[in-house]
Amino acid sequence: MTAKKTARVQSTIFDDVYRTIISRMPQFIIPVINDAFGTRYPMDVAFEQLKNEFYTKNGKLITDSIFLVKGHLYHVECQSNPDNTMAIRMFEYGLEIALERARKNKDYLHVDLPESAVIYLRHTKTTPDTLTVEVRSPKGNSLTYESKVIKVQEYTKDVIFRKKLLMYLPFYVLRYEKELETIDKDRKRLDELLKEYTGICSKLEKVLEKGGSSELYNDLVGCIMEIMDYVLRSHKNARKEMNEMGGKVLETYTEKTFKAGGKSVVSAVNDIRNGMKPAELKKKYSADTIKMAKTIA
Repeated sequence: MTAKKTARVQSTIFDDVYRTIISRMPQFIIPVINDAFGTRYPMDVAFEQLKNEFYTKNGKLITDSIFLVKGHLYHVECQSNPDNTMAIRMFEYGLEIALERARKNKDYLHVDLPESAVIYLRHTKTTPDTLTVEVRSPKGNSLTYESKVIKVQEYTKDVIFRKKLLMYLPFYVLRYEKELETIDKDRKRLDELLKEYTGICSKLEKVLEKGGSSELYNDLVGCIMEIMDYVLRSHKNARKEMNEMGGKVLETYTEKTFKAGGKSVVSAVNDIRNGMKPAELKKKYSADTIKMAKTIA
């Protein structure tokens, strides 16, 4: 596989997981916004996910995610690697987002540029902390547009959990990329990795349960294992054992859920899989039973 093709495949997998999180677990973006922009929105804050497709004279422009929280616009992109075109792209995206919501008063057009950030799953020593574009008018006036740079690999698992940045967990394995060949051949290192991820999954279960979001556990662990499987694709020992670990984690969680809910959960799982509508589920089962069933179905 050529370097360009490998990069495209990586981008697709990472993009898919990011979009899965944004579509199924959109509330996880709130701690990211808080961390990047210094806000203090609670996890249950009401927000709106805006359309991310724009049509320009050069064709379709697609962004990763745009959110409206308490009247403030936030635009977040996710990139697998630093890109020297990213500063101008972020400005272009920001401008299209602003124009989409522009307010016109006679001949006066008012536009609000969004707060913006780019999540880099990998970075180098020269990756900046901010992407900056300066726009100058013919009269010499200038506007500086900045996009925050989030370097995921700088976040330890302890910081991720403390700041509730759970959407970074699927990409946590990337910090080990350069060590995977050694880990694959070293029993002790592999055991350490298995232990670390078993601990991550255990802590994740407790955090989500405490936050009343236990139904998201299967989805997020699924995202973790999807990235893990891809990153370990050339390391058969580590890949095999990590997949077995992931399977056991989910199997144990499923068993616990069944025990907690009994026959009603089993029945609800079957109804969900058979396409029963949400309104009908609510009439037939309690909210807790539906929540448990969704973690399995």
